[in-house]
Amino acid sequence: MLAGAGAAAAQARRSEPRIRVALVPSATVAMVGATGPWRVYAADGKTLLFRPSARDRWRFEPVGGRVRGASQSGLSLPARSGGVVLRPVDSTARLIVDGKRYRGEIGVTPAGQALLVINRLALESYLRGVVPLEIGRRLPNEMAAVRAQAVAARSYAHTRIRTSVGRPFDLVGTVSNQVYGGSDAETALTDSAIVGTRGVVLRYRGAPVDAPYHASCGGRTAAASELYGAGAERPYLPSVSDRIPGSDAHYCDIYPRAEWSRTIEARDVNAALEKYLRDYVAGLRGGAGRAVAVEEAGRTPSGRVAALRIRTDRGTHVVQGNNARFVIRPPNGEILPSTYFSAESVRGPGGALARVTFRGRGNGHGVGMCQWGAIGRARAGQSWQSILQTYFPGTRLETIY
Repeated sequence: MLAGAGAAAAQARRSEPRIRVALVPSATVAMVGATGPWRVYAADGKTLLFRPSARDRWRFEPVGGRVRGASQSGLSLPARSGGVVLRPVDSTARLIVDGKRYRGEIGVTPAGQALLVINRLALESYLRGVVPLEIGRRLPNEMAAVRAQAVAARSYAHTRIRTSVGRPFDLVGTVSNQVYGGSDAETALTDSAIVGTRGVVLRYRGAPVDAPYHASCGGRTAAASELYGAGAERPYLPSVSDRIPGSDAHYCDIYPRAEWSRTIEARDVNAALEKYLRDYVAGLRGGAGRAVAVEEAGRTPSGRVAALRIRTDRGTHVVQGNNARFVIRPPNGEILPSTYFSAESVRGPGGALARVTFRGRGNGHGVGMCQWGAIGRARAGQSWQSILQTYFPGTRLETIY
């Protein structure tokens, strides 16, 4: 009995998990087709409702907290409270949602007065649509960075699967979690990296690691506490130098936008404060006021801005850590690339604020793996295992299936 239970447990560990990706968390309509014959099932995934052909497209929309559908061929699906499951007949076929192709199956369920569109598929298949978009188009001599990215993305997704029990999806397919492009994003090089690291994740003292990453650290990564706050220390996420030994250069200096600047005019600073400040400053009452000065308020151990002090004619507002990137934005809504910056307030005639200029390095929150640093290390001949253990010290690489 014990031997049998052990074998069953081992088999469970070897089973590849499935992941639920929210493609559109709140849609007003979903257009679905396929590259081959497909089927429409009830929410249980077993009760067959329709047999669309490869040429048939369906339109699904929310109606009173239910899902209603209609096909181009004239078929009609009465509103259903549980939604529908859409599945290709042939495993080589892809479902098409709003013009993008996806492996696996699609669930369309009601979400209040909108639709929730979810792609359910095997974890390795999901990674094929993530890794190319997260690491970019790479060359064969950069394969170690691509494999490191595959492991980091797999580890991140694996932790979301483990912690999302009771929720309708595990993660969203955007920068909020990991950018996911479905099968249209797949490339031969990234597919090879995923196959070459199949089932490998990072663990620390036996527990899964979510393995955060960012585009460029600007020379040194940030410790977890710098992003998540005091008390959120993670031993495997310290501040790590990206300096190339024996030089003043860094592995991530090859990032095309390693240094950046943004100049934002006073009228746009004020507009941004009115639009965004209350999301990042607790207890803000009334308007933010007109900006008088924007100042740095301390530095973190890795050299990033610890907080941004914004003085207005209605008081002083302090925005902590990474939130500083989101408060002062140009008219297009673009956030500041990183908190590795200096801020200079320029005054005009009469002493009024004229503009604020930010000058900085790097891109992203700065915690975990520096992607351009990983690319630089790969070009220098470092292995994917070495890259991961540099950015996530103390972790172990384990094959879980």
